[in-house]
Amino acid sequence: MNEKTVMDALVQMKRTGNLLNELWDLTQQLGQSIDRNDQVSTQMLIAMREEPLGKLQAADQALREQLEALADKEEADMLADMLNGGAPADPAQRSHSMLCEQVASNHRRLKQVMELDKALNQRLGREKSAYQ
Repeated sequence: MNEKTVMDALVQMKRTGNLLNELWDLTQQLGQSIDRNDQVSTQMLIAMREEPLGKLQAADQALREQLEALADKEEADMLADMLNGGAPADPAQRSHSMLCEQVASNHRRLKQVMELDKALNQRLGREKSAYQ
């Protein structure tokens, strides 16, 4: 697989990781503002979460476009497999391992954000929670 292809995907996944970390931080702050019953901060933090969420969508779209642009179907399938949590296509290539490690890290952080978001949503929304 072309090294540039893997590195481009790695850049997007690192960007995604940074955005997920930002979202995690904002979500934790949101939980703290809910605990304090600080409605102004709660509303502000909910609004602030929109920016990293929008950027996450843009990074995801960039990866999808990168996959679609690959002329070699086999190469696209190998990259898609790595982006979906599969093993490195070529374990001897450090960039492949780095990409797979970043994908796994992003997946763990996303799971943490989703679990915290669910708990906060249920606390705020009670019976009207989106998770009911």
